[in-house]
Amino acid sequence: MKLSLITATHRRSHLLETRALPSILNQSDSEFEWIVINDGRDAKTRELIQPFTTVIYREIDHSETGFGLCIARNLGLSVATGEIVAYLDDDNAIAPQFVAEIKAFFQQSSQIRCCMVQQERRRNIVQNGELIKQGKSFISPDANSTVSDFIQHKALFDSNGFAHLRENAPSWNPDYRVFADYEYFLQCLDRWKQFCIFPSVLVDYVQTSEGVIGRSTYEEWATELSNLLQHKGLMDVDRQILNQFIEKWQNKSTQSISAFNH
Repeated sequence: MKLSLITATHRRSHLLETRALPSILNQSDSEFEWIVINDGRDAKTRELIQPFTTVIYREIDHSETGFGLCIARNLGLSVATGEIVAYLDDDNAIAPQFVAEIKAFFQQSSQIRCCMVQQERRRNIVQNGELIKQGKSFISPDANSTVSDFIQHKALFDSNGFAHLRENAPSWNPDYRVFADYEYFLQCLDRWKQFCIFPSVLVDYVQTSEGVIGRSTYEEWATELSNLLQHKGLMDVDRQILNQFIEKWQNKSTQSISAFNH
């Protein structure tokens, strides 16, 4: 089986160069394709990727409507040729054995449709590109997390290290930003009726105060999750629990995200 690894990047060549790229070059299994989507036609990103002739490289204009990351990922899906697709953001890194272990995991069972690896995560406070405070590392998700845990926000779903079959895969919805990954997770559940954790820490994930989540507000969280309540994959008990989050976030609508406070 071949793996297609999609990286969508928007004018962050410095992060792409220092985080994602070295981990791509360090893979123990070289039988994969790396798809880089330059969202915004950034010249520095183009110059960085140009020497790597095996990279599947595309450029798009940055959309004024909708979440550019989702639009770029959809383009990546359209050009991918691997039986398996996975995602890596420009500011994160994968372990050297990521490609090899993902391929082996899917090959061990024809029943696997999509899975998420574990991540070593930390939340850093950054100001003008400078690290102000480094967060404490933690492993997420817990290996024993259930599908319901992810649906009900008891476990955190994230697309970095998420892998799925390319055939019949859903498209990313650019109407969501904060919950773009979660919305895609719900689509995948609806499409394939299954999801599993690959209990291996294969992603080094850094979330910063200057990223999409770090710059968001609780009001945005409440609005987007409210829009997702009618998703056909949710049960009544799921909606009840999610409504509790929405009410809590609405009460904190003007506050900054607590994980990124000084």
